[in-house]
Amino acid sequence: MLPSREFEKIAPKLERVTMELRQVICQPGDPIRYAHFPTTSMLSSIVVLSGGIAVEAATIGNEGMAGVGLLISQRASPYRVIQQVEGETLRISADHFEEALAASRSLRDIIQRYTFTLLQQSGQNAACNLHHPMDRRLSRWLLQTSDRAGRSDFFITQEFLSEMLGVSRQTVNGAARTLQERRLINYRRGHVAIQDRPGLEAAACECYAIFNDTYARYMQTTIEKPADPSR
Repeated sequence: MLPSREFEKIAPKLERVTMELRQVICQPGDPIRYAHFPTTSMLSSIVVLSGGIAVEAATIGNEGMAGVGLLISQRASPYRVIQQVEGETLRISADHFEEALAASRSLRDIIQRYTFTLLQQSGQNAACNLHHPMDRRLSRWLLQTSDRAGRSDFFITQEFLSEMLGVSRQTVNGAARTLQERRLINYRRGHVAIQDRPGLEAAACECYAIFNDTYARYMQTTIEKPADPSR
């Protein structure tokens, strides 16, 4: 989204990295050493409660970044950030990113608008977790993951899904089985493949469309969806 002239100033400071699945990028209170821009991977920002219970606050893929606190020179992470879907990420050191923010009004504007979409996503997730049926929540989550990873198949375990959605493994298993029986997904041994994307979008709760509409409005672009695998 940056003008090419401004991006060229930042590009030499970007480092392309491939991280391990479930790699912890930072824990709550850890210093933010890098801003991460996923390209084919996906990250999760997770709220960790004192009893050890963890629930996902936001998903981050090729539409965004991890480390928005650097916008206000906040160097301590409030979340646990982990690699959720394997792939590549571009990262830039916190020092270089803050320098770029100070030098580029366009970059500051983009990050400010993206921060608002993250706030909206977190609030929508909270309402979704409280009020929407599990199969609709799982449909929404799988679609968001697919969009941000840029593909229709990925590896995710029931244990990890239960943590992301704040429910038991048995509840996740039941919802996944329902979607599989409807031939919307294929789920086996942690491998998820979306088989009928339009059908899965119809099965998802309203939160999926609401967040995409908010992103399009404030970022002035849309999240590119992977091709429908059924075609």
